[in-house]
Amino acid sequence: MNLTDRGLITRRTSLTPTLRAGVNRTRILCCIIGGLTSAQGAGSDKPDANIAAQLQELQTKAGKFPSFRVKFEQQVFSALRKKTNRSEGGLAFAKPKKFRWEISKPNKELYVNNGEWFWKYVERTKHALRLPSNSGELEFLDVIFQLDKLSSKYSIKAVTGIADVDGNNSIKCPADHACIDLEPVQQGSQKNISLAIDRRNGFVSTVSIAFRNGNRTLIRFSSFSGEKISADEFEFTPPAGTAVDKR
Repeated sequence: MNLTDRGLITRRTSLTPTLRAGVNRTRILCCIIGGLTSAQGAGSDKPDANIAAQLQELQTKAGKFPSFRVKFEQQVFSALRKKTNRSEGGLAFAKPKKFRWEISKPNKELYVNNGEWFWKYVERTKHALRLPSNSGELEFLDVIFQLDKLSSKYSIKAVTGIADVDGNNSIKCPADHACIDLEPVQQGSQKNISLAIDRRNGFVSTVSIAFRNGNRTLIRFSSFSGEKISADEFEFTPPAGTAVDKR
């Protein structure tokens, strides 16, 4: 099963069940500090005509965080298998588009983009895949990395809650958060994406993604740190004995 079918990657290649079923082939720091208030408060499901301008302003505020680190917990529901897989790990990000998505449990997987190459490495199978950095892998990160561009790709509205991995709106938007729903303008594999953002610090704490094939992914972020991250963290050298596929 390829990455598109599994969710986290938009193109060819194959991932493990944890990342594949979920987020089709987060700037978690979107600095949505009170920006999505008033006209699109927690009780409104109506689109805000000024949301594009608001997102542009909030994206500008996010500029004070050139890099950051967070922890994540992820649930991926497979409609085919009627099963939910859980994983956890950490994400490191540095502008403009360097990232390190590392799953530590239950199985170790690594996804690294240094701006030139994207690497995927699965420790259990001793297999590494290298693709150009612009190949679109883990593109769901762009949703929260580029708030100012969302209005060109999505219909945006404020919502009062975010769907859990089971598909129900069971996660109520906290009073100190802004919650928005994104529906793609052009029909693709994604049905919709929802974000919950802490107004106090601009931290995206929850991402929920629903796919047209019935798959769902729910990611919760925590322990944000706007620290400086070494460029070495975004490099990858396959361990000895690894089968490497370069494309």
